[in-house]
Amino acid sequence: MRARLRARGYRVLDAHDWPGNDDGTYDVVTVLNVVDRHPAPRTLLRDVGEKLAPGGRLVLAAVLPFSPYVEYDSSDHLPKESLNISGASFEEQATSIITEVLPSLDYKVERWTKLPYMCEGDSTQSIYWLNDALFVARKL
Repeated sequence: MRARLRARGYRVLDAHDWPGNDDGTYDVVTVLNVVDRHPAPRTLLRDVGEKLAPGGRLVLAAVLPFSPYVEYDSSDHLPKESLNISGASFEEQATSIITEVLPSLDYKVERWTKLPYMCEGDSTQSIYWLNDALFVARKL
């Protein structure tokens, strides 16, 4: 996906290097299926907010029910910080993100939807079919 976006003229930044190596501001920042794999998801979303221009938007996608698994910077595959998403079902967790998680980071959700998400499988199943929640939020 990153190569395709670059080929279409989008600027793609790596979460490891950003925001420290970037002094720009953005009208829109997308964080697509990253927060469940990032060692510090709250910090990442806070950093995004600092890079948004006034009136800027965050587009956030996350697989729900939320089940973090950090592939780097973690010996136990757990994040260093929690998003504190409450609930067990897709709907309960989406509600928690809208009413608790994003507001605690100074975002207001303007729109959201549920989408199918297919991801790479493993040795037992070639493709996994998951439920993605997509949120468009304005920085307050």
